Amino acid sequence: MNLEFNKAEDFLLDDSFLRYCTRADHSAIQYWESWILANPEKKVVFNKARELFLLINGQQGQLDAAVNDFRVLLQEHVNPHTPRRIVWYRWAAAAAILVLAGAGTWYTVLTKRHTEKSESEMMAKADVMPGSQKAQLVLGDGTTIELDSLKKQSLKEDDGTRIDKGEGKLVYDATRKTGDAVVFNTLTTPRGGEYQLVLPDGSMVWLNAASSLRFPTRFTGNERTVYLTGEAYFEVAAEATQPFKVQLENGAKIAVLGTSFNIMAYSDEKEINTTLVTGKVKVSTAKGNSVLLTPAQQAVLQRSNSELAVTPADIDKTIAWKSGLFEFDDDDISLVMRQLARWYDVDVKFTGPIPDKHYTGSIRKQSTLSQTLRILKTAGIQYKIEGKQIVVEVKQ
Repeated sequence: MNLEFNKAEDFLLDDSFLRYCTRADHSAIQYWESWILANPEKKVVFNKARELFLLINGQQGQLDAAVNDFRVLLQEHVNPHTPRRIVWYRWAAAAAILVLAGAGTWYTVLTKRHTEKSESEMMAKADVMPGSQKAQLVLGDGTTIELDSLKKQSLKEDDGTRIDKGEGKLVYDATRKTGDAVVFNTLTTPRGGEYQLVLPDGSMVWLNAASSLRFPTRFTGNERTVYLTGEAYFEVAAEATQPFKVQLENGAKIAVLGTSFNIMAYSDEKEINTTLVTGKVKVSTAKGNSVLLTPAQQAVLQRSNSELAVTPADIDKTIAWKSGLFEFDDDDISLVMRQLARWYDVDVKFTGPIPDKHYTGSIRKQSTLSQTLRILKTAGIQYKIEGKQIVVEVKQ
């Protein structure tokens, strides 16, 4: 598509510009910041397009009255012979282009609605904020520390290991260790929290919501072993003489030398997924079965029967959570709701049978819960937020 970017809708048709607006894609941010410096004459329409995106995508609570206006357009993305699908990533652009092309007054209407009280604004009082960087650290002596409220910038373990605290991040330095005893720490994120960790060997770990990692303050012996529940992304420091291993609570184990990979092992999911980004990993089950992964492959372990299979991996989707996005690709509503429940620390209740609906697209994790659920509403999902519970009802 060859666009000259003379109108706001030209920008909204560009996937890179949408990623720039979400602030979740570093390369897109760099590109568009450089682009606007090189094209200052486009600044007015550029800013208008960005503001329009934010009004639609960031202030979704303002759009209830307009949902019916673009529902027909959204239906063009639905295959009538399969469960209903809606492309979330493009929904803001599609909505904007529909009205810009058809009425020419959308921007004025949205600006006016932005300043008026509406039903959604009243509901905002009961809204749920997105998760944040928070976690709990348990030291070797059992001392529990709430990291988001910790004032100190550094801690010290009994074995001399120094623990530096940054913004949403812990860094372990074992160079000052004393004694031979091995001390274990545990980093746990609650629902609605995530955190980063640099292990004493320099390996980096991103811990997703409702997850836990148990690890030694220094690695000794002929291997480096950590213990994971939930989900984490690893970038492992290479050390050929000391393989890195991740032990899961069901007995499965992932062994690597130096690589980057993601493990999703939540207890409420039917599968444990290990996705390899770079390098090689070996995934073994408690029964002794194993597979060797190469980049862009995923090992899928069924919890019910310990069956292990290798499938192609969607890397962008798998690690989108680390970059501030929910990424869905033909995922059913149950999986979608489980992810939202972990991030917003809420429970989900279906008033009737769980509908057979599937969804594809991206949502910013920094959206409030009501903003995120508004997107579901465009696909016919009816909901209420009652305290810390989402009540879902689907109109067939």
